[in-house]
Amino acid sequence: MRQQLHTPSRLNFEFPEDARKHLKIQAIRLGVSVRELATQAILEKLEALELQDDTEAAERAWERHVAKGSKTISHEEMMKKVGWDEL
Repeated sequence: MRQQLHTPSRLNFEFPEDARKHLKIQAIRLGVSVRELATQAILEKLEALELQDDTEAAERAWERHVAKGSKTISHEEMMKKVGWDEL
């Protein structure tokens, strides 16, 4: 989920009062609005979760690849194979 220009939509949810106070203090410290900081934090968390999903999917694909008995090569071997070892 990469940040994109989009039409904003409103989210309404309960938020712990102590966390709201901390959010407001940090927003002031950073010179941004509470809305901007909360939005940024949520988007960063979603991006981290997407990266985690992608990483897990890649690991599962690699495990299937190896389980089939497919050969793997090192990064260095691949660099030589494609002629990028001198870069």
